[in-house]
Amino acid sequence: MIDRAWSRGRGRVVLSCLFLVAGTLPWGAQAAAASPAQTPDAAAPDATAPDAIDEEIVVLGSRTPIRPAALAGAPQRLDPAALRDSDTAFLTELLRTLPTASVSRAGGTGAFTQVRVRGAEADHALVLIDGFEGNDPAAASQFDFSQVRATTLAGAELLPGPSGALWGSDALAGALYLRTPDAGDGGLGLRLAGGERDTRELTARAAWGTNDSGLTALVDRFRTDGTNVARSGTEDDGYRIDTLVLRGDLALGERARLTGTVRSIDAQLESDPTPGPTFLPADGAVTADTQRTLAGLRLDLDGRGAWRHRLTGELLSSKALDATDGVRTDQRRGGRLRLNWQSAVDFEAGLPGRQRLLLAAEQEQEDFDQIGAASIFGDPNQRQTLTNRSLLAEWRLEAAAGPALTAAARRDFNEAFSDATTWRLGLRQPLPGRLGAVWVNAATGQKNPTFTERFGFTPDTFFGNEALRPERSRSVELGWTGRFDDDRGRMEVLWHRTALEDEIDSFVFDAALGGFTARNRGRDSTREGVEALLAWAPTPNRSLSLRYAFLDATEPAGDSARVTEIRRPRHAASLSVTQAFTAVPLTLRLDASWQDERDDLDFATFPAETVTLDDYLLLNVAANWQATPGLKLFLRGENLTDATYEEVWGYATPGRALFAGVVFGALR
Repeated sequence: MIDRAWSRGRGRVVLSCLFLVAGTLPWGAQAAAASPAQTPDAAAPDATAPDAIDEEIVVLGSRTPIRPAALAGAPQRLDPAALRDSDTAFLTELLRTLPTASVSRAGGTGAFTQVRVRGAEADHALVLIDGFEGNDPAAASQFDFSQVRATTLAGAELLPGPSGALWGSDALAGALYLRTPDAGDGGLGLRLAGGERDTRELTARAAWGTNDSGLTALVDRFRTDGTNVARSGTEDDGYRIDTLVLRGDLALGERARLTGTVRSIDAQLESDPTPGPTFLPADGAVTADTQRTLAGLRLDLDGRGAWRHRLTGELLSSKALDATDGVRTDQRRGGRLRLNWQSAVDFEAGLPGRQRLLLAAEQEQEDFDQIGAASIFGDPNQRQTLTNRSLLAEWRLEAAAGPALTAAARRDFNEAFSDATTWRLGLRQPLPGRLGAVWVNAATGQKNPTFTERFGFTPDTFFGNEALRPERSRSVELGWTGRFDDDRGRMEVLWHRTALEDEIDSFVFDAALGGFTARNRGRDSTREGVEALLAWAPTPNRSLSLRYAFLDATEPAGDSARVTEIRRPRHAASLSVTQAFTAVPLTLRLDASWQDERDDLDFATFPAETVTLDDYLLLNVAANWQATPGLKLFLRGENLTDATYEEVWGYATPGRALFAGVVFGALR
């Protein structure tokens, strides 16, 4: 299972360098900085006892929050300290420190950015924003991570592995939860930053709150002249994005609470056309304008007895407009209306320990519109709608010192496809003494074809296939976790394997159509891998998190051969180190992420030729100086080694850059 890149020592050298960097940091500094360091995986400084650590909860892995000690899985968290200390502009830079989530950015800042969880497709991961779905039906059911400013978030949580039985079709390979700031995250605050490439950043937040209610308003603006996306030429491709966030909650008596979120973005990206015969970016005036609004409202009720109810409604609306030389070439609109009801009850009967039973019903309607000029190749103008109804049940058992069991089943009734049942089973078992705990989970999932795969139309390039079947997966995961150094450190290792049946290949040439279309593969694709974590916080002001992921993702080619899937590095590793100092209120954070070489496709030939993208190491460093309780100055360096790399064949990525900023008030 070790490929040629690893065998010739490149991977071992990179990991050795990461450990060396950690060893050279000033670990001798004493405690008591103004802002204690904390990594996503280390325990909080005041939570060194096992019971305190177990009080943390995760929002994925169950339809209701669950303690990590009761979850058969490995949630990966980016907490407020990680966002604060890194001072990164976009969430993707921190997602790179989670090697199980492979980032592919098609060019510079703001370019379309995909995240593949455990080697799955980009549309196989569900993104929830405060519990409401952010995947866009008009963007092939994907989530564009270039449109998430880290300054608009208060935390993130990733749970790899099939979660469709809990969250639906889009969670085939995992789910990512993004939390926006609420009134508890601070009051008035202002953040100003800028740097190379004529980059300007502004974030303003205001929050009001009482014991019964709270309201938070956030406005964020980002502008940059960008870098040249093409391998040659001199034209820079800029990016701008405006984000508005409103989040509030209101107590309606003693038994009811209403919470809501509105998140709206308006973005414009400059890019280059990809003319034949090379089909690589070349300097030109191509723009993509995107407007997207997600609004959600949730009512929580404490019913009579032990039952608790939740009613949820959410609405997503998006519009994407592409233009070349100022002339519109394509326009897409997407929408989603979802209504959900769930009820849960806790009880103790028949089995030792506390049990929870949850029942839920859901209805979802998605819309897709495409507007464009008709030609001899066809008419792109269309309007499509898809309705899905679901019933699900979840049961949990959690014993005080024994095993934790979870089981979930979902039945989907879809107007365009056959009804489907998916399930998820998990067992977590503590080991004797201080040997940690082991877990196993197994799950099935189903991913419906996207509107783009079924109805998408690009003249002389791509034609949708309405006859596509849903993709279906079978997955198993085995893991172990343990703590050391009086619970200041944690280790984790796991193995996972997924078989995907009827995988949709979106690059099939159809001679009759004269272009590419989508078809289901005749044999299973497989994804198998190992992930490991070492997290250690020896003092409240020092922390280290080292991660590694191996992935073997293959798909059928022809009648019997198999090939490695594109844009999936076999090896990936990351190191995050945070150090706070005593003499001055200064915090340093280092994030190093390494990606092994991986395959991609070059469409300059027919059939497309497989090419290899080189491996790369990205090094980001941030320094924070808390000048006064209400004033922070920071300096951020990105890609400090000035690595030259591509994550999509032919699309150049940014080089080294420095940025500086100031934060006033409660904004973190």
